[in-house]
Amino acid sequence: MYLLDTTSTAAISIYALLLAAYRSMQVLYTRPINGPAVSAEPIETPAPLPAVDVIVPSFNEDPGILSACLASIADQDYPGELRVYVVDDGSRNREAIVRVHDFYSRDPRFTFILLPENVGKRKAQIAAISQSFGELVLNVDSDSTIAFDVVSKLVSKMRNPEVGAAMGQLTASNRSDTWLTRLIDMEYWLACNEERAAQARFGAVMCCCGPCAMYRRSALAALLDQYETQLFRGKPSD
Repeated sequence: MYLLDTTSTAAISIYALLLAAYRSMQVLYTRPINGPAVSAEPIETPAPLPAVDVIVPSFNEDPGILSACLASIADQDYPGELRVYVVDDGSRNREAIVRVHDFYSRDPRFTFILLPENVGKRKAQIAAISQSFGELVLNVDSDSTIAFDVVSKLVSKMRNPEVGAAMGQLTASNRSDTWLTRLIDMEYWLACNEERAAQARFGAVMCCCGPCAMYRRSALAALLDQYETQLFRGKPSD
């Protein structure tokens, strides 16, 4: 029993030491929030603004939340070409969702794709990506709203040809409700401003945030097959 207690204490101590070292390295290598992800020569002459395709997969989403998401995309200040592809992934509340679609279908920038059955977020995204053709692809979750200048700011980072992806800063909309939502919001901040910022220093961000991430199509297209067929413990990852 004493040996087990000693081993457990040692394991916890080693874990705490490694965790402290890991967090310290994150802070050390974190870039300033507004700093460039990689170095590049300044662009002498302004290039044409790239076309941006926004992909919004949706499954059993609350109609009000989906409407708020689409409204935030429609209100973007981006002066370039912007197209929005909303994919309903076989929702059981499709009758209510279609009413939201009908409202935004008045906007010629919006295209709606209705999948006959639920196939998972990855395949829903790919269904839209395969129909779109913009140079940049922005993935937005259906329960997220984005600030009016998100597309413009992300595109400005993607003007550097060495950058393959750029992400938004996540904030929990209900962060003031409970201690748990405050902790979730804190985790979002740390993930974006320390963990991923430190990884960006080495040009190797391990995971882009699902609610708001922009990709260069040429980089995304090379990985779509792997993304669709990725396995987790021998089973398809959905």
